[in-house]
Amino acid sequence: MRRLLALLLIGHWSLVIGHSAAAAAAVAPTDSALRYVGRFDTTAAEGPRCSWPHSSLAFTLSGGGATVRLRDGGKSHWQVVINGQPAAVLALQAGDHDYPLAQNLQPGRHLVELVKRTEASQGVTQILGLELTDGARLLPTAPRARRIQAIGDSITCGFGNEAPNKESKFTPATQNAWLTYGAIAARRFDADYVAIAVSGKKLWPDNTIVALHDRVLANSPTPKWDHAAYRPDVIVVNLGTNDFARANPEEAGWVAAYVEFISQLRALHPGVTIYCSVGPMISGWPGDRKPRTVILGYLEQVVARANADLPAGARPAHLLDFGVQQQHHGIGADWHPSVRTHELMADKLAAAITRELGW
Repeated sequence: MRRLLALLLIGHWSLVIGHSAAAAAAVAPTDSALRYVGRFDTTAAEGPRCSWPHSSLAFTLSGGGATVRLRDGGKSHWQVVINGQPAAVLALQAGDHDYPLAQNLQPGRHLVELVKRTEASQGVTQILGLELTDGARLLPTAPRARRIQAIGDSITCGFGNEAPNKESKFTPATQNAWLTYGAIAARRFDADYVAIAVSGKKLWPDNTIVALHDRVLANSPTPKWDHAAYRPDVIVVNLGTNDFARANPEEAGWVAAYVEFISQLRALHPGVTIYCSVGPMISGWPGDRKPRTVILGYLEQVVARANADLPAGARPAHLLDFGVQQQHHGIGADWHPSVRTHELMADKLAAAITRELGW
């Protein structure tokens, strides 16, 4: 009888041990196997916080599945990407909630990425941790060798790029930073991508993205970002759409401010290649003001002055014209570029990077 009881107990414990091996495993948001790309505020004990579009978390699974616990105000949207392919879109609820990222992955290496589709105006998201399921394990995720950064306004944010037409108004559901020109081009080169962009921002003299460039969180002056934490090989400055929206800015002041900003970027990131671009929403209309012709003239001066006396080790700046968006490529919300237009912009950016850097 005692022998039978012992055998039953051994069998019971074997079942318990077997069940525990397959039980969910908690992963702290600070685990070294997690890769955060972009600007994250790490001062909060509960986990990193982010607001900029295309902030991302990446990790590699051995198979199985994973969920993530996120804290948000209830407007942010995130894109789940598995092995480079878009999967679910997470429309976050207010408060702390668990969201599925992957399920029933076959044994092997699977790269899972979580990318913030929406910009800072839609809120700050805090990553509180992961839970691995179905026996999943975290594997090392190698950093990417190349880095691209874009600095801009609503175009760079992906404002309304998934909206059905130009009459549509903005909703967070139709903003997708993962399908913007910078992100698309970066994926072609297997490069990390960071976007420092807020809708409506200008270069000069007021309401500028330049004033926010040192922030970790777009809507908070503290903490300050440590620029040494991310050294881009390429920076695309895509500003001017809002500067030229109602009137052409004063030439001398605008050009001087742009040249100064390039100097600041070069000081922060020696050897970076900078593209001064013209977005596709700027056309020759209206009338005699001809904003497209004017901004191209201004930028020719900017590039010439920025390249006149290059600091030691600095690379030349380049003018990049994205052209004017076309109706047959679709128009997004409030006349913003569609996903197709972003793809065409990515073609031009990728061609320029290949030409200048040999990627």
